[in-house]
Order: sequence, then structure tokens, then C-alpha cells
Amino acid sequence: MALPVFSQNQILGKQVKATVDSSSIKIGEQFHLTLQASAAPSQQLVWPQIPDSFDHFLVVDKSKMDTLRQTGNNVYKQQITLTNFDSGYWKIPAFSFGMVSGDSAVTSPSLTTDSLFINVNTVPVDTTRPFKPIKQIMGVPFNILAYWPYILGGIIVLAILIWLIFFRKRETVQKAEQIIPQEPPYDQAIKNLHALEDEKLWQNNEVKLYYTKLTDIIRFYIQRQFGINAMEQTSDELLQKIKPITKLNQQKNNLQYILQTADLAKFAKLQPVREDHEASMRKAYEILEWTKPKEEVEQMNKAQASLASSEGITNNES
Repeated sequence: MALPVFSQNQILGKQVKATVDSSSIKIGEQFHLTLQASAAPSQQLVWPQIPDSFDHFLVVDKSKMDTLRQTGNNVYKQQITLTNFDSGYWKIPAFSFGMVSGDSAVTSPSLTTDSLFINVNTVPVDTTRPFKPIKQIMGVPFNILAYWPYILGGIIVLAILIWLIFFRKRETVQKAEQIIPQEPPYDQAIKNLHALEDEKLWQNNEVKLYYTKLTDIIRFYIQRQFGINAMEQTSDELLQKIKPITKLNQQKNNLQYILQTADLAKFAKLQPVREDHEASMRKAYEILEWTKPKEEVEQMNKAQASLASSEGITNNES
């Protein structure tokens, strides 16, 4: 009966076989089962599906399929790692391979491997001797050299942190030393208004930019001089905030004129005329002069009085 099957396999140009690297193992020991099949290039091989466990054997691992070219045929090979935890004489069953020729969807009669037998032996135990007691946990002597990578790494990290803290602190001190004290709010605002006039923005049709800078100068002055967050408030909010400040509220009409004209120029695309530009600048100067600190007013009065006195003396002498 076997001879015709073998002959048919040879005629079709295909062979299948299964081999093991050991026929006798200890219980729980692993061994390798190798499946190999050859087929003509025009034929498609259908590989057997191997479950995770079968007939007391457990599949530990499956290798990838290897393909070799040999005597005009393709040789396919796969290694499967097995183990067994039941003592005895166990059979690895035969594995069936299918074959499809060309574009045909019909599988030819399956080809099977031979069955294999594995002897699973138990570990010899001398029952005449008593069981040994369970060992206690053994302490390992401390060896600082075993931890030197961690200690070195900790020292390096600590050194980097100390350096970063020292560097940041030193950089902060240097920056603090380089800070130049700001000018008084009134002096800075006056200087900025003069600079804005020199730019001649509205004369060059930069009306929107002119009013943006003008309102920023006034808002920044109010913020520094009176502690109002004028840079972050709308025009209406700012006009409400200045009410408790009598000196500034007395210039509410001038401030309202500047803010409304600026809002119309920036957001409503209104084109103010020359008189509006000049009036806005003039009212900005009026706000600064009216609200400037008392010390600066006194210094200016003294300077004017000193100048008038010197002029009087000159006139008398003449």
C-alpha cells in the first residue's frame, strides 16, 4: 500500500517529512520538531495548521518558514519547539500537506508525514531518603562597588543641578545689574510724544499707525503714573477706571476725544482731517501737563521763577 503513495509523490515532484532531534527527553525538557516539504515552483503548498497543544505536547515556539531551491524544486522547512510534562511514551501524529497546481482552486490529495514517538522520562527520586527542608532566604553581602554606576550617575546629575542653579542665579544677578532705571512716567511720555511728532506719520497717510502709537503712549503713561491697567482695557473701561482719580478725571473729555478718534480711525476706517490729528496731539500734551506729579510741577515753577529773576536782574542792570 505504501509503494504506490511513494511513487505518486515522486511523480508529482513533492515530498514531505517530519523529524525530531531527540526521541527521548526528560519531563519538561524541550526538543525540536522539523517539518519539511518540497514542491515544484508551479505548485502551491498548503502547510498544516499546528495548534498550541496536541496529544500531551505543548508548542513553545515556531520558527519562520525557510525556503530553499534544490534540484528544481522549492524546499520549505519550519522548526517547532515542543515540550511535554506527562511521563510516558507519546506519539506525535502525522501532519497533512495539501497542494494546489497552477491557478486551480482544487487541492490535490494530501501528503502526510510519518508518525513519531517520544519517550518522556521522569526524574529519578530516591524515596528511601527523607525530603530536605526548605532553604531560608540567603542574604547577599553588601558591596559598594556593585553600585558604582548608580553612585557616579547620581553625582553627575547633582553636579549638573548645582551648576545650573549657580549659573541661573549668577545670570539673574548680572541681568539685575544691567537693568537701567526707567525714566519718570511724565518724562518718558513727553519724549515719546516728541518722537511721534518727528515721525510725521499722519502727514504720510499712516493715520492708523499714528493713532495706535498715540494711544499707547497715553495708556502707558496712565498705567505707570496711576497704577491703572490701561494697556489691557477698552476705551469705555478706561474712562470708567479714571473716575476715582480726580486729577485724571478732570481730563476725561480730552482723553475721551483721543480714544474715540483713535477707535474710529483704527476700526471704522474713518479718515480724520488735519485738525483732528493736531487736536489729538495737543490734548495728549494737556493730559500730561495737567496730571504730572507735584514734584515736577514745583521744579518747573522754581526753574521758571529762577529764569524770571535772572531776567529781572539783567533788565535792572541795563
